[in-house]
Amino acid sequence: MNRTKATYLALLTAACATADDGKGMYLTFLPEWVEDIMLLFGIIVVPVALIVLFVGMYKKVFRTIWYVISLQPLRRKRLRERLTQGMEYYRDIPARGNLKVASVVMNSLSSKWLTDYSGLFGALILRLVDCDALKMENKATMYGTEPHPVLSIGQWPGTEKRVANGIDAQEAEFEGQFHQLMSDAAGSDGVLQPRELQRHLRRHRPDAFIESLKTLTDEEKVVAGDAATAKQLLALRKFLLDFSLIRERGTNELVLWKEYLVYATLFGIADKVCKNFEDTYPDYFRMNALAGTRLDIVGNNALVTYVDAAVKGIEHSEQEKK
Repeated sequence: MNRTKATYLALLTAACATADDGKGMYLTFLPEWVEDIMLLFGIIVVPVALIVLFVGMYKKVFRTIWYVISLQPLRRKRLRERLTQGMEYYRDIPARGNLKVASVVMNSLSSKWLTDYSGLFGALILRLVDCDALKMENKATMYGTEPHPVLSIGQWPGTEKRVANGIDAQEAEFEGQFHQLMSDAAGSDGVLQPRELQRHLRRHRPDAFIESLKTLTDEEKVVAGDAATAKQLLALRKFLLDFSLIRERGTNELVLWKEYLVYATLFGIADKVCKNFEDTYPDYFRMNALAGTRLDIVGNNALVTYVDAAVKGIEHSEQEKK
């Protein structure tokens, strides 16, 4: 015990003197009560400070550990099981078409502990393509390489027009913020390269759209906190996955095809859903050029590239902010 005590005091204070009697070094200490206080400081405060420093450096690691030991994966799994018990298909558009609310709910049910924005970004891009606010076009670069698909910035129709077309008002405002983000990142030429999007998200913070990702209005909180919303989203996902197996279909599925594709992208199942619909309605997608274009966009690696760039840009922005 005396050796341990002496070691702590030697490391933590400069108030000890050294002397040499010709036989070696020895320590001259402060009064006993001061030594006790310093020993207590060394035993409690220093380790706590080191732990805090370590947690700050490896916050993600500790968050992962906490996520596991708090049984979050198990609790979320049981919640999904309760919500899907006896669940039937849902064929309409849930959460009033609000993609941000839908993304929040699906993340709260996911087995992943990190918030995943990839599905939301892909869904928003499809929404803006639908209203011509974004266009996927093949363009050659200034270096003379082969033409490749890129996003060109179109004109934003405005929140009022989007609401008139049946989009929720808060969702329409959210889409407008996303369009502004894409337009700012593209620059004066109006052509958005993936690296431009990633670079913009890293350099411009806080961005209005990025900040809006983390906040819900009071009305959106009510919708997101309603168990019925979660059930509808899970039931729609089941419907889209099982579509090729369902016998009872009608024209309503084709009417809602665009939104089905948006939500399939949000759920991360767009490839399978596209195949199911194309196998079920081959004539429709062969004769409808616009529908076929949407299939191409979803199946195009360019969409994945833009989504990855956006996610990486946000991650870098958050890390630099911290």
